[in-house]
Amino acid sequence: MIIGFWLGEASLENGGSSLYAWRVLETILNQSQSNEIDLLILCSTKVQDSCIKFLQKQQYQAKLLVIPELFKRPHFVKRLINKIILKLNIIRPEYLDPCFCWFDSLDIDLLHVPYQVSLYNQLRYPLITTMHDVQELHYPEFFTPQERAARAGYYWQSLESSSAVVVSFEHVKKDLIKYFRLPSEKIKVCPPPYSKIKLSPPNKEEYIVYQNKYNEWQDFVLYPAQTWEHKNHLSLIRALELIFCQTGKTVHLICTGKKNSDFFSKIENYLESSPISKLIHFMDIVPESELHWLYQNCSLVVIPTLYEAGSFPLLEAMSLEVPVICSSVTSLPETIADTRFVFEPLNIEQIANLILQLLSNSDLRYANIENGKKQISRLKQIDSARSFVELWKSFLN
Repeated sequence: MIIGFWLGEASLENGGSSLYAWRVLETILNQSQSNEIDLLILCSTKVQDSCIKFLQKQQYQAKLLVIPELFKRPHFVKRLINKIILKLNIIRPEYLDPCFCWFDSLDIDLLHVPYQVSLYNQLRYPLITTMHDVQELHYPEFFTPQERAARAGYYWQSLESSSAVVVSFEHVKKDLIKYFRLPSEKIKVCPPPYSKIKLSPPNKEEYIVYQNKYNEWQDFVLYPAQTWEHKNHLSLIRALELIFCQTGKTVHLICTGKKNSDFFSKIENYLESSPISKLIHFMDIVPESELHWLYQNCSLVVIPTLYEAGSFPLLEAMSLEVPVICSSVTSLPETIADTRFVFEPLNIEQIANLILQLLSNSDLRYANIENGKKQISRLKQIDSARSFVELWKSFLN
């Protein structure tokens, strides 16, 4: 069978969904030959070179097709087509849309899109999409009315046009049934590709560069996340303020990830009057090898998010045998599987106390690392690729 895989613009700037797309692709490529699957990867010009290097380095067999430039202006194309349709009585107006025609011309048996995107619902082959979360329904205050309205229509169209919907966790499936009244049988829980959770380490030259770069910030806490409001950076900063005010202990915080202007400006405004402003460092997006170095050299990873379908930083920390604590939301508690290392994300005192314990109690740090090793070993035994392959075959059969 020939599977089309929509990689799109899967760059680090787009956050966890892009990382998920790359990890799923790698998992599937590992299984493609043994399951008699031919993959056609559909990617933008932005990630074309990265995809070619990735395939060559891993010696994977797959075809690559660049998405046409016209996809960059789909709304303009649709408006133009709608004007034509109003003037002419056309039986199949979708064939006026060059984007639809491009999809229709693909020589594939099934299209898999690992994003929450809306595509055409009249394709001649099955369409499977991934729904990561419906955060706007849990925290509507983080979105404008226009954003909520757009997501409601956009997501519903995506769910309706899909032959099946993939989710990574059971709690997302429950949300889709509850809020969108989606039939349970249309939703498939395919666990994330735990076996592909990894980061490339720095070489000797890079290691020296990073060591010099971060040399003055000893005993730092790490939080890799874009500055969306639900990532809850401010609660972590307030917890470190509390530690400083009560104990005098200075703990540097290094945050990596894209600085989204919508909320980062609020963080900057808060830090202007913070007594620990000089201890807080936002590094923006860093190379994979640098992130690996930060994990290996930090004192603790803290994940205070208010909402997360699943957390790659949590998995990466456990995989690299780094002490990590996380909030008590969605799938995070079941992932870390030890209540000693979980906190309420808006309870500043609880966050501060747990950070202090992990920084000062060597026995607890050891227990945390051992727990992480145990959990990541368990998760990596899950055959994620099999879930995807079985889903595809169920449609093609």
